[in-house]
Amino acid sequence: MAQFQHPFDKDFLKKLEYLNLIAKRLIFGRQQALRQSVKKGASIEFKDYREYVQGDDPRAVDWAVYARLEELVVKIFRQEEELDLWVLLDHSGSMDFGEPNKFDQARLIAAALAYIGMSNMDSASVVPFSDELRTGRERLRGRGNVFGLMDFLSNQRPQGKTDLERSIRAFVSRVRRPSLVVIISDFYGLSGALRAIDRLRFFKHQIYLIQLVSAWEADPPIRGELRLVETETGGTFDLTVTDSMLRRYRQAYDKLSDELRRYSMGHAIGYSLARTDIPFDEFLRGVLERGGLVA
Repeated sequence: MAQFQHPFDKDFLKKLEYLNLIAKRLIFGRQQALRQSVKKGASIEFKDYREYVQGDDPRAVDWAVYARLEELVVKIFRQEEELDLWVLLDHSGSMDFGEPNKFDQARLIAAALAYIGMSNMDSASVVPFSDELRTGRERLRGRGNVFGLMDFLSNQRPQGKTDLERSIRAFVSRVRRPSLVVIISDFYGLSGALRAIDRLRFFKHQIYLIQLVSAWEADPPIRGELRLVETETGGTFDLTVTDSMLRRYRQAYDKLSDELRRYSMGHAIGYSLARTDIPFDEFLRGVLERGGLVA
């Protein structure tokens, strides 16, 4: 794929901040409702412990636990309503496709979501995955971290096969506290993807799915004798593309999205289809204004 040039100009930052303002308004309204519902002392009720991470206020550490176990933990009180954002970004070979490129669009969406998370939630993380969970940028706080995050994303190169099931097993072994988990992927290999999402549901994570779709993939303008290259394995296939074959392909492609959408609706999971021919900020503005992600 061509070198990714992230548009870190004033216009790009203006788009991020506009999206953040929309999210902030929605999150503030949600928090106000929560506070009103837990008055009469419940707002200061002890809720749980979580592991200390860099950037936490040392005054929140339970030093009595540290003295006994030599582990740094932070007390969580009910009024905090803490929420970590984890963006799991598919960087398998199938994402390196289309114009605009699917992976380029996906990492712009990932950066924008992280910007919102770093501003309004307890922390934000972006972790790539393909056949396994990769090293990402985790538990970021403060909007200034978006520059380092974008440098990290700019150096990512999609390659290899997708194994979301294996990646999610690794994720839930590391991340125990229920969080908001956004998966950005084309969701090829749907049966394995659904088993992975079931595992996230079992561990009580809130889930939002963003399916990346290239306009070319949805309706390929091809005819005749062609050699197709499988992007994840490099295998080739020679075939003659006819009108009837294209009709069957479109039906199969639409079925993938329909099954993912129906599964999401049936399990109270957020879902959005992100076409690469729609600007990332326009797509996210629609998601936020419909109450997605923060509802």
